[in-house]
Amino acid sequence: MEKSSKAQIKLLGIGSAKDRALKANLLAALEALDLEVELLEISNVNEILSYGISGIPALLLDDKIIFQKIVPSVEELCTVLNELLHYRESPKGV
Repeated sequence: MEKSSKAQIKLLGIGSAKDRALKANLLAALEALDLEVELLEISNVNEILSYGISGIPALLLDDKIIFQKIVPSVEELCTVLNELLHYRESPKGV
């Protein structure tokens, strides 16, 4: 049984060391959790500003901000993604 739509993660940043660190940690977390998501990297400043974040790097799950201005560890990312994706896939009202 395949889900109708994959979760979408957006990584907002302009290529700084923090942005690269967040991407590396995110990829490690996704691999550790064996998750398949749609991953988009947004580096256009005008597009980044359209999300209303207070700083970069930022991570969005289905267009909801989950991290901004910090680089969470792989463990933190695993915990948050596991919780949010589990909630996202659970039937409504359960």
